[in-house]
Amino acid sequence: MSAFHTTRWSLVLRAGSDDAPTRERALEELCLTYWPPVYALYRSQALSVDDAADLTQSLFADLLDRRDFDRANPERGRFRGWLATCARHHLQNHRARDRAEKRGGGRRPIPLDALAAEERRYSAEPASVRDDPARAFERRWAQGVIETALARLEESERSQGRGELFELLRPTLEGGGPPRPWATLAAELGGTEGALKVRAHRLRGRFREFLIAEARDTLGAGEGAEAELRQLLGALET
Repeated sequence: MSAFHTTRWSLVLRAGSDDAPTRERALEELCLTYWPPVYALYRSQALSVDDAADLTQSLFADLLDRRDFDRANPERGRFRGWLATCARHHLQNHRARDRAEKRGGGRRPIPLDALAAEERRYSAEPASVRDDPARAFERRWAQGVIETALARLEESERSQGRGELFELLRPTLEGGGPPRPWATLAAELGGTEGALKVRAHRLRGRFREFLIAEARDTLGAGEGAEAELRQLLGALET
């Protein structure tokens, strides 16, 4: 969860560091955080599960080997757009003969359980998403922003002794209702229904703050986080 505490652009800049261990650690964090949208883009290009995973691994390895992160910075716009462009160029330059050689670049591969989970997620997407590389990338990126923001919020709530309450109210952050009627939950917690709904409202407000912060972390200089968040949430519409 360490990547949650590092702004994405600062992580990118660390990946361009002259210090080799710093670069390696940053690359690993970037790969773990951003491989799902790249994988979705490659799968939408009719690549097999194995080929998409191999190509995703080799993309991040090549970005480090060529020191491409040196040229990535907030002054040049969204990290999301930069990475998508890199992924498309990498696909265009890909050759079958070096796929096995570049598999992971000798670095830690994508965990098989994570890959299996990502494939299930990708397979469940509507055909309109699976057949559109740009949309597949944007949609999985947006899902990642939400997941990361939710994880950061959970960590914050637990650190303040509100872990149990967070678990009870979490469904309301994901578009559903509480696990039991409000009045029942309030009674279980020893409070009133009105007070519990106020807590839920405040939690939704905190969630939005984390979402905006997460969106802001990958923006270019002078770009608005609110507009970026609206665009990301729009990518989730089917």
